[in-house]
Amino acid sequence: MASTTSAPELEADALEQLRGDFRGDIVEPADPTYDELRGVFNGMFDRRPRVILRPAGAADVIRGIGLARTSGLPLAIRGGGHSVAGFSSVDDGIVLDLRAMRGIRVDPQRKTVRVQAGLNWGELDRETQAFGLGVTGGRVTTTGIVGFTTGTGSGWLERKFGFAADNVLSADVVTADGEVVTASEDENQELLWGLKGGGGNFGVVTEMEFRLNPLTPIVYGGLAAFPPDKGPEVVRAWRDLSNESDDVGWAVANVTAPPLSFVPEEWHGKHVVAVLGMIAGAHDQAEKVMKPLRALGPVFDLWQPMPYTMVQTLIDPANPYGRQNYWRAHNIDDLDDSVIDTFLEAGASRPSPFTAVIMLNGGGAIGRVGENDTAISGRKSPFNFHLNGMWEDPAATDENIAWVKSISKALAPHISEGISLNFATEIGDDALKESFGAKKVERLRALKDRYDPANVFRMNQNIKPTG
Repeated sequence: MASTTSAPELEADALEQLRGDFRGDIVEPADPTYDELRGVFNGMFDRRPRVILRPAGAADVIRGIGLARTSGLPLAIRGGGHSVAGFSSVDDGIVLDLRAMRGIRVDPQRKTVRVQAGLNWGELDRETQAFGLGVTGGRVTTTGIVGFTTGTGSGWLERKFGFAADNVLSADVVTADGEVVTASEDENQELLWGLKGGGGNFGVVTEMEFRLNPLTPIVYGGLAAFPPDKGPEVVRAWRDLSNESDDVGWAVANVTAPPLSFVPEEWHGKHVVAVLGMIAGAHDQAEKVMKPLRALGPVFDLWQPMPYTMVQTLIDPANPYGRQNYWRAHNIDDLDDSVIDTFLEAGASRPSPFTAVIMLNGGGAIGRVGENDTAISGRKSPFNFHLNGMWEDPAATDENIAWVKSISKALAPHISEGISLNFATEIGDDALKESFGAKKVERLRALKDRYDPANVFRMNQNIKPTG
């Protein structure tokens, strides 16, 4: 006789008991805000949680974790909801939606900022820039701070200031057993190490403290686009200029020109090779960096002095919530003619006009952090290759995923260890080993065994406990 097992149930009494003590909102499927709140960045994951808990503070987070443990329901942690792997929500489970926790405090004397877990990078940048300070943040302003940072924290300023994770001074964490611990250089140092790139495996981060750096509110940034037939020259010029100084944080990308006023009408909806990002140094030096690219004759050129907060919004319109997204990203050892050819061929063969094929320059401050100082690996890689497959029609999913995988396969001879898992839609054991390396996986597993041996926090780039 076959045995049957029933799925965990969320008992009405347990939810009612929680309701009596919970200061934040408790949202169920019948509530009018449910559909809006459950939506996430990647439209491939249209999930329906049994309940969405919106904590007002750490005490509510403790209660939410307790409900997940007693009910046995899967638990997802949501900040900005940008997890391209869909970790921000879960079917038939509990979503702990931290977006109501939006406190921020800048200390301009100490050059630090403390932020709660519901804040996004646009909000953090606005506050820190009021004091002429900054830290590496997401290239899309709606990205949540904690998930971005614990997954590495790659942004335009990474060559100047390091990854966001490299600038974390401390974090307040609610563990699986409801204990609130602080991870810093003075206490729970190993946990701090794991949070710097090891994802959400060890608890719910309710607050983070970052080191800030002087950053003038006006930087030199923008976007310039070139015809595809200029692609080889553009990529080689971009490559050769990418190590001019740590101030140069930029990308070269195959994208579709938008139908906007600054784009010549004949280029609306056409494939272009774009150079975008920022140069966070003296503007006259930035002009010298840009000169060889401008000599190639861009279709349009928006590079100029502009507020850092404006640079941060440059690709917001190209990354809306709700599209289908399948991403892969790789560190690459070199940018020879073979990689350039693959990059340009990928741009020409994109099955969706929303898809972006991107290369970023590494090095600088990233490579000056010790390989074992954080959970992040692959710091010596000079370039990163990103395949951001994006499309709107779910019927086109198979075609778009197959395309991403085919380009990834073509890059195989050039791939090195250690890409951020923030940029991967599918994450299995092989991807974990590629990202961290086998030794770091075991070090992370030891942390998992200590802080979450029952794997309550498994909706993430999951390091499975030993048991």
